Amino acid sequence: MLEKKLSKNGYKKIAMERIEVLLEESGKNLCDDIESSRRDIELAEAIAKRMDITLPAEIKRSYCKKCKTPYSHKTTVRLKNGISNIKCSHCGNIRRLPYRN
Repeated sequence: MLEKKLSKNGYKKIAMERIEVLLEESGKNLCDDIESSRRDIELAEAIAKRMDITLPAEIKRSYCKKCKTPYSHKTTVRLKNGISNIKCSHCGNIRRLPYRN
């Protein structure tokens, strides 16, 4: 039988759905198992890189770039002079992001 080939956009759509599922799972697993949360985020980044997908800013800003741990309720956020300082509760890395009033 002949199978229908997916277009590039079809593959990207499937990849983005998979990335969303992995990020939901990483948020759920944060309390139970930090290592599986990290692994889920690493897999999501690998899928995005392989399929040449740019992750939205809200997804990129939901985890630490250094240790790949999702931010939790213990994460410290400080706002000053148009810059938000986000300190990771796991590794202590500080991420500085601009914000508008």
